[in-house]
Amino acid sequence: MTRPHLVVISPARSMWAAPPQAIGGSGSQGPVSDTGQEDYDRLRPLSYQNTHLVLICYDVMNPISYDNVLIKWFPEVTHFCRGTPMVLIGCKTDLRKDKEQLRKLRAAQLEPITYNQGLSACQQIRAALYLECSAKFRENVEDVFREAAKVALSALKKAQRQKQRRLCVLL
Repeated sequence: MTRPHLVVISPARSMWAAPPQAIGGSGSQGPVSDTGQEDYDRLRPLSYQNTHLVLICYDVMNPISYDNVLIKWFPEVTHFCRGTPMVLIGCKTDLRKDKEQLRKLRAAQLEPITYNQGLSACQQIRAALYLECSAKFRENVEDVFREAAKVALSALKKAQRQKQRRLCVLL
């Protein structure tokens, strides 16, 4: 079986890397994380090669981050990873209750992204799954990688079954 490769698209400057075993792999290869900085627009496609799952993460307190799911990431991922399953992740959910963060958002006449808005984006990009998490309080972080692993492994098994059906035998 092919070793799974995971690409993580995140609005964060850095993101902790899940061990390869979390997505069914072995060895030292971990996820690739990308913050979407324009400096990397030409290099980023190199990390999409042999990808079995893409996690698209956005900050629930940053409407621009959310908008980039549809404007930037969905078109790019579908171009370079056609047919690769995606999981959409709403991050920093703990900040929805942070009074200072809410005050700043509302001062700019903005609101946090709701769970239902996340579900809507998930449907629009035809992602396999939508999940939310808070790394600060470690809420649902393990679930994100566990569920992502299930999606990736299911897609790999499906691809292998289809590949076996396509075998042509000439007698």
